[in-house]
Amino acid sequence: MSKVKAFTIDGITFWFPSNDHNPPHFHAKRSGQWEYRVFFEEQEAAMFEVKWTKTNKTQISKQDKQQIAAMVLAHRADILLEWEAIHP
Repeated sequence: MSKVKAFTIDGITFWFPSNDHNPPHFHAKRSGQWEYRVFFEEQEAAMFEVKWTKTNKTQISKQDKQQIAAMVLAHRADILLEWEAIHP
């Protein structure tokens, strides 16, 4: 599965995989530590699903989770438009 429009903010890489599945989400990864699916239409408590972690001790930090959730809340409509453009 290829990455589409990947970008990095503060060491976290974000992307929408092409030909991905519903419900709408993007992936967030801190290289060598963790990768999460972020279901941006959900509330923060249900927004994050772990895809993998390097070890059980390497979970997403509270700070990273809050930063991603804040970004989603500020840009949810734009993120949905991007999802819809890639997944018609």
